[in-house]
Amino acid sequence: MINTAIIGMGQRGRATRDRLRFIPSINVCVECDTDKDWRQVVRQADVDLVWICTPWEWHATMAVEAMRAGKDVALEVPAVLTIAECHTIVCVAQETRRHCIILENCCYDTWHLGIVEMVRQGLFGRIKHLEGAYAHTVPDGWMRNQGRRHAGNPYPTHALGPMCQLLPKGDTLDYIVSLSSQIPGDHTNTSLIRTQGGVSILLHYDISTPRPYNRMQTVCGVLGYAQKYPTPTIQIQTAGSNPETVSMTGDQAVQYVESHIPPKYKEMIERGRQLGVANVMNYMMDLRIAEVMEEVLANRKDGREEPSFDMDVYDAALWSSVVELTEQSVLKGSMPVKFPKFSK
Repeated sequence: MINTAIIGMGQRGRATRDRLRFIPSINVCVECDTDKDWRQVVRQADVDLVWICTPWEWHATMAVEAMRAGKDVALEVPAVLTIAECHTIVCVAQETRRHCIILENCCYDTWHLGIVEMVRQGLFGRIKHLEGAYAHTVPDGWMRNQGRRHAGNPYPTHALGPMCQLLPKGDTLDYIVSLSSQIPGDHTNTSLIRTQGGVSILLHYDISTPRPYNRMQTVCGVLGYAQKYPTPTIQIQTAGSNPETVSMTGDQAVQYVESHIPPKYKEMIERGRQLGVANVMNYMMDLRIAEVMEEVLANRKDGREEPSFDMDVYDAALWSSVVELTEQSVLKGSMPVKFPKFSK
């Protein structure tokens, strides 16, 4: 059993508590908010994992305290807000040998899981370009207010995390150029990223214009193209002496992509749907964390090497660094800004 503390009992924290009830191996043994003694909570001897759902500015401090108290940590997105905080969580995770997981549920989107496998099988050929967004109307409130205090993209990981998982092994983000439509106040932000391997990435943020939900999820390779939003679309050119082009849209495209999901994930998805969970990608994320965490605790007890999570502290730092990097670029007149290195 994984004894779990949830810190931050606002909307996301309460939803997390309700979701984790579907995971038999997770026991939510304590809940608290930022006005309670959360430092005492992270020091409780019976807590294995601290799940942090507080406002973003609390994440780094709480993660550091929890890891130094010997706990593993799961952080809502963005994991942290500044480059300094990115370096801090990496250094503390290395120092304490504790895991710091970014809770990026979009990496378990069923379309994305199929695309990851298609990329692995080489159906797109060499990846040249990726596009992702977090774009839809958000009511006035805390999230809009957070954006108004920021010049760039304060919420990049829903789009960027899945795209980073499609890059060739060993490739990573090199530099970013960012442009915002309006400063101060509500703004849209568009950024271009170049990877060290030469892949281009378009990253867009817009929560203030009247538009439907759109994460783009676009993949462009030398042999194929895929895009989930606004209309699921697939176009693949088969290899060989007599190449053919396979084109699909709508439900047909969705079924084709999801047919490539590995069996272990298909079983999890079906289990979640049978349980009636509200959002299958949240369930998938929770279940994968629980699976790996059980092995971590067992191996730690026996002094064996611990497995890695699907999304580790280096992912948390790299993806979250875009929060400050986009602001730096915007304030410098959209000049290129290099990504920091977070060494393993």
